[in-house]
Amino acid sequence: MRILFYNERTGIRGGTETYINLLKKSLEERGHQVEIMEIDIRNHYDFKGSQPDNFMKFKIGFFYVKEVGAIIKKKMAEFRPDVVHLNNNAYFTKTILTACKQSNLPVFQTIHDYRLIPKVDESLLAVLIKRLRFAMVRRNITNFICPSKIFFDLLQERKISNTTYVPYFLETEHWELTEKVRKKQILYVGRLEIVKGIFTLVDAFRKVADEFPDHKLLFMGEGGEDKNLAQAIKDNNLSNQVELYPFQPQQVIRDYLLSSELIVVPSAYREMFGLIGLESFACKIPVIASNVAGIPEWCIHEKTGLLFEMNDADGLATCMRRLLKDKQFADSLSEGGFQFLEDFNNKDRSAKILEDTYKRYI
Repeated sequence: MRILFYNERTGIRGGTETYINLLKKSLEERGHQVEIMEIDIRNHYDFKGSQPDNFMKFKIGFFYVKEVGAIIKKKMAEFRPDVVHLNNNAYFTKTILTACKQSNLPVFQTIHDYRLIPKVDESLLAVLIKRLRFAMVRRNITNFICPSKIFFDLLQERKISNTTYVPYFLETEHWELTEKVRKKQILYVGRLEIVKGIFTLVDAFRKVADEFPDHKLLFMGEGGEDKNLAQAIKDNNLSNQVELYPFQPQQVIRDYLLSSELIVVPSAYREMFGLIGLESFACKIPVIASNVAGIPEWCIHEKTGLLFEMNDADGLATCMRRLLKDKQFADSLSEGGFQFLEDFNNKDRSAKILEDTYKRYI
């Protein structure tokens, strides 16, 4: 099969890009031809911050953008795919769906976040827009790919039956466990955005910094809040204990996971899953994560990690104290996470489920 992956981004790399590359490699190993088409919205529109404002999102999401449509159609004509597999498409939604419909090809979409599903406390306007967007997407998608069992079940409850659960996976050969000295450092890996809970993490670390003066907090990533994060660190007098690093390749991230004392995943929005959890388990580093959406699928409280309530800096600080003071308990969580990965991770299984799903509709 000839498979075209489509993805949109705002210049910032994250878990979606890692996921796409993993799928591409695994499908190529099964004899398929795979290409990735990535549209960076910054190449077409200027905006301040890490993403466009809501008006621009609505305008380019619900209406066809000729310039982008021409690029998509050109790629399809050159590659001649048998299937199109969409990933992030929150910006040029109408454009990519129209191009796919005109091609008469089966279209699959991995759902990477909860943005199509309204939140309980959202305004009536926000709920209406999300319902309209989901209706538009649903009419044009052959099959939804869900990497989260929780989200898969949610769609089933909503009578959305054209869904397939395809679990996340790691190429464990690239995460082979090696012995390294654990330094007194706490790690964050991911986008530097408000929705990732980075400011909650700074606040929590402020509460424990004096108790653990030899420990450092390391942020590793990129995003629109990098300057504000640096200012928050300065304002909280944490400059001597908090360090910022740019986005790093997988091998460097692995080295930090192997040499840090614990990692925090403080997401402040409905995270679909969180691939960093599996990567952490592979490196046997204790994990603290927010109790939201798909994260509890892998961060099982007091078995594979510790959970705290989203945006609760006091709760996060309590978890950090507990693991930094009780090494035996921290080690037990590391072992639990490693065993979870052993039982959960199966690259061939996930690739075959996806391959079989494609074949059903060709």
